[in-house]
Amino acid sequence: MIWHVAVHPDFRRRGIGKRLLLKAEEMSRKIGLNRLEAWTRDDEWVRRWYEANQFEMADSYLHVYMDGKEELKEALKSDVPKLYPVQGFAHYVGEDRELMKRKFKRVHECVCYEKYLSK
Repeated sequence: MIWHVAVHPDFRRRGIGKRLLLKAEEMSRKIGLNRLEAWTRDDEWVRRWYEANQFEMADSYLHVYMDGKEELKEALKSDVPKLYPVQGFAHYVGEDRELMKRKFKRVHECVCYEKYLSK
């Protein structure tokens, strides 16, 4: 899994990220891995970068952040005396994503990209 590929903004668009990825692929092949997995959120330019580097979208779900009494009241309850939830975080894997986006102010799509490595 790729945890981070990052280039400082002052040095972007110079092929550094591509070279980092190629090195990661080379190292992965050497240790016998057959694929790379990369997760990102709803940053379109990052998605396009992975797709331009032959990654394919494999899966996605929503990160749902809940804040305040109204957002929490249906989603998170406590049976513990004197414990009052004030924030929550959840993964939504259901079909009605638009409902989640309407119901909660802060929702991000998390996307898994895969790239199968040739030997």
